[in-house]
Amino acid sequence: MRVPLGWLKDYVDIKLDPEQLADALTMSGTKVEGIDRVGGGLKRVIAGRATSVTGHPDSGRLLVVMLDLGPRQAPRRVVTAATNVAEGCIVPVVLPGGSLGGDEEIREAEFAGVKSEGMLVSAGELGISEDGSGILLLPDAVKPGDDVVDALGLSDAVLDLEITPNRPDCLCMVGVAREVAAITGQKLRMPQAGCPETAQPAADLVRVVIEAPDLCYRYGARIIQNVRPGQSPIWMQTRLSAAGVRPISAVVDATNYVMLELNQPLHAFDYDKVAQRTIVVRRAHAGERLVTLDEAERELAPDMLVIADPTRALAVAGVMGGLASEITEHTRSVLLESACFARQSVWRTSRTLKLRTEASSRFEKGLDPAAVPPALDRAASLLSSMEAGEACSGIVDVYPSPEAPRVIETTSHWIERRLGAGLGAREIGDCLARLGFGVDVHSGRDETAKIAVSVPSFRGDVREPIDLVEEVVRIWGYNEVPATIPEGTLSGGYSDEYTFCEQVREALTGAGGSEALTFPFMAESDFERMGLTPEDPRREAIRVANPLVEEESLMRTSMCPAMLAALRTNINQKRPGVFLFEIGRTYAPTEAITGGAELARGETPASERLVLAGVMAGVVGGGSWHTPLREYDFYDAKGVLEGLLARLHIDNVAFERIGCP
Repeated sequence: MRVPLGWLKDYVDIKLDPEQLADALTMSGTKVEGIDRVGGGLKRVIAGRATSVTGHPDSGRLLVVMLDLGPRQAPRRVVTAATNVAEGCIVPVVLPGGSLGGDEEIREAEFAGVKSEGMLVSAGELGISEDGSGILLLPDAVKPGDDVVDALGLSDAVLDLEITPNRPDCLCMVGVAREVAAITGQKLRMPQAGCPETAQPAADLVRVVIEAPDLCYRYGARIIQNVRPGQSPIWMQTRLSAAGVRPISAVVDATNYVMLELNQPLHAFDYDKVAQRTIVVRRAHAGERLVTLDEAERELAPDMLVIADPTRALAVAGVMGGLASEITEHTRSVLLESACFARQSVWRTSRTLKLRTEASSRFEKGLDPAAVPPALDRAASLLSSMEAGEACSGIVDVYPSPEAPRVIETTSHWIERRLGAGLGAREIGDCLARLGFGVDVHSGRDETAKIAVSVPSFRGDVREPIDLVEEVVRIWGYNEVPATIPEGTLSGGYSDEYTFCEQVREALTGAGGSEALTFPFMAESDFERMGLTPEDPRREAIRVANPLVEEESLMRTSMCPAMLAALRTNINQKRPGVFLFEIGRTYAPTEAITGGAELARGETPASERLVLAGVMAGVVGGGSWHTPLREYDFYDAKGVLEGLLARLHIDNVAFERIGCP
């Protein structure tokens, strides 16, 4: 997100230079990727009043303009091909030796025998907009001789911020200003939203019906009448351009300005093109089609949300408006939309239509329903101040299920334990209050006081006490957290199970075995290879919900399949003799063991058994003259097992033959 500092200073006093501010924001969790200097290449661009405008004596397409450049400059003559220059207007002129941001300097030049002592420039050449059709006409507040760059605020530092998806509240000027105010200790100034209203109530002019309240949480509408077509003021165009938004017209620029200021996308409908003066928020009909503002016809699906009138769809909710109801130069009344749509719905629709817009990217992250009315009021205020329209009285606000404020209760001691620092309840409350949280510290000692925190509606990411810890530490300062050594009770020594398993490993490796580590899975076909009967309880296996391969679809109930697979791998590698063992776990549903009885308190639905498995195959011996080569046999396995039992001091053991391992 691009944040012009000149714009940001409307909401908070900034005493740091851009580099210091960037460091402070980054250290508080709002990463600044870079600082862009705009308007720095504009040199010797001053304002001049046209005292006379005459045709060129030898060229019918050129005009000769005499300019009054104020008391510190002599009048100058400039030749131009622009047709919108008239006597008395104030225009920007680049004097010889000046530049428009490139390497080339402006010099005096002759046009058909008439010398031009400078160059008149357009809004596009100044970087204000893409409009290069005519010379920029400056407002009356700019006086002859004024530096145009300073007068219009064209020279500015723009911070390029990386906003993470969980912080959509920082996708606007007010959100960033709130962060700056919190970390610098300044006060946040909210934009003024009041404006004169006509006597005509908006509720008499439009009706709003929400048929899909699960996809549209809140919908607000405001009517602007007597709309006058034209461009927005230069100051607004300058700010929008610096923020990366192309100026279009007064109405569209006002909606974009509010979106960048308050993070609430707005849409403007031509009011006279809304049938029956009714807005219906509904799901699209199967096969319904809509031509969007990019002039592409799109087929809608029933899971998509649309803004419609009783006869047709007017817009894809949260994504893009329709061409049939767009604002044109003939529009005289405007219906402003401010709404809060379900983030999943907008994301799914945008992805299906392969249509991503600035508005959809914001709705996808989740917006604040409480911002709907203020955004409408702010847009009406801007249009009124620009004399671009008159706001009708009030707004139409439909809010089916208002959200209850979230309150998180914790203690100062709990927060301090996680920070490793003793802040105290007052400082914790101050950090949160600076971010817009409501804080109520209940009675108790300062270090253990209970704290009830009311989460502002624009902070949907804060839901648990641990989230409050993050907010406190980033405002207090990560550098302020002292280095402390964690304290806690540690259990000494090894567990009995670990000690026992180590004794088994030492005994078996001493007998010539190698430990294997296999995956704890098996396949359905392993039961048949093991020769298990249908009634064998080892067939009652726990299924893996989403196995990668069929061979790993069950949790193993026996170690045999894995050990035999390891044996096969070694034989395939031409190893003459193999002695493998593994200490692992087998798994079974508890129902298979308890016979279907209900689980006891604290009992898990799965049972684990620690099992020792081993396998011998191939030849053994041959290492010296007294150990000739021979095949592994039953007595080798029995001898290893007897040695293990003796090592573990287990006696009185009987060996019994079984049919299946």
